[in-house]
Amino acid sequence: MATNVLVVDDEEIICTLFAAMLSQYDGYHVVTTTDGRTVLDILRREPFEVVLLDISMPVITGLDVLRQITQAFEELPVIIVTGHGSVEVAVESMQAGAADFVTKPVPAAVLHIRIQKALEHARTRRLASTDGLTEVYNHRTFQERLAQEVDRARRYNRPLSLLMIDVDRFKAYNDTYGHPQGDVVLQELARLLKDMSRTSDTVARYGGEEFAIILPETDSVSAQKIGQRLREHVERHAFPGAERLPGGALTISIGVATQVIPSSTKSALVQAADAALYAAKGAGRNRVCVAE
Repeated sequence: MATNVLVVDDEEIICTLFAAMLSQYDGYHVVTTTDGRTVLDILRREPFEVVLLDISMPVITGLDVLRQITQAFEELPVIIVTGHGSVEVAVESMQAGAADFVTKPVPAAVLHIRIQKALEHARTRRLASTDGLTEVYNHRTFQERLAQEVDRARRYNRPLSLLMIDVDRFKAYNDTYGHPQGDVVLQELARLLKDMSRTSDTVARYGGEEFAIILPETDSVSAQKIGQRLREHVERHAFPGAERLPGGALTISIGVATQVIPSSTKSALVQAADAALYAAKGAGRNRVCVAE
């Protein structure tokens, strides 16, 4: 599988040069742009494994582009490439979230090695932050992300919502088909949740058959709509053997909570979403309940 590389430089000749340099090595697919304002749109249209970013860009600076990337795609490694290799620029770039820093002119072999090291570091970080079974974020990373989002929402007075999701009658499924098949269901459910979530959302396995989704910039009404969409999509999905479950389908219950600024804390948001999930279970399952 090819490694998708996005090269961002205001000089077309540099973009062409980097593409030619990387073509010497197998496995790279290079996309280039000379306009930093287009970077986020490009990243949203196509998955990339690494970005090579010139720090000296017109209209929008390389550092501003870097901050936009790291906020929207936190785990995407960005290597800053510049003709001004000062210590100050390097420090500022790394503080803004750059994975590495190289100075022009850079030999093809060095560029290749730096990209491979950045990719390896990103893979190591991903393994440490994801659940081994479902490959969504694990509980520890969920707690870290939620603390960051609660702080951000409070600081900028922005809406923040949380979905707590539980698989209905999962014990019955495991008793019928066995735990290995139950693991397959959890993997498939995690994929569905991730596919239906936005780039800015955080999907995590909270524990057992319970998942959580952090929804930045999302008020209670919008969060409820998202929850209903997820619930309906899961109910329609053809999980293996679901026809033998009550109702003939595998379903989920969802609790929704929205942070009340400025009084809410991380634990209060989780407790509210958990209480709403408990209410959804008590009301008959396969439904979305919103915290009071």
